[in-house]
Amino acid sequence: MIDFRSVAANALWILGLALILAALSWAYWIAARENVRFRVALNRPGVARALDIGLMLFCAGLAATARTGWERALWGVLAVVSALLAIGLARR
Repeated sequence: MIDFRSVAANALWILGLALILAALSWAYWIAARENVRFRVALNRPGVARALDIGLMLFCAGLAATARTGWERALWGVLAVVSALLAIGLARR
């Protein structure tokens, strides 16, 4: 039988990593197109927001797949911090 909870939890962290990879690729493209440093492109609000959301999804997925309570708590705290960073960037 398929464990759909496990499939959904693992899909979260995979989706998070895919979003992080896409954001890094986007920043690399911006840096090459505008002839600026990669760090400058990473600080753009859209790229930074995508990185934060990707990190949030990654942490939420690892929290959902963790076996012990302290692992869940640690990944949960990191997911909340990432979400707050994304919200803070959206308000700027």
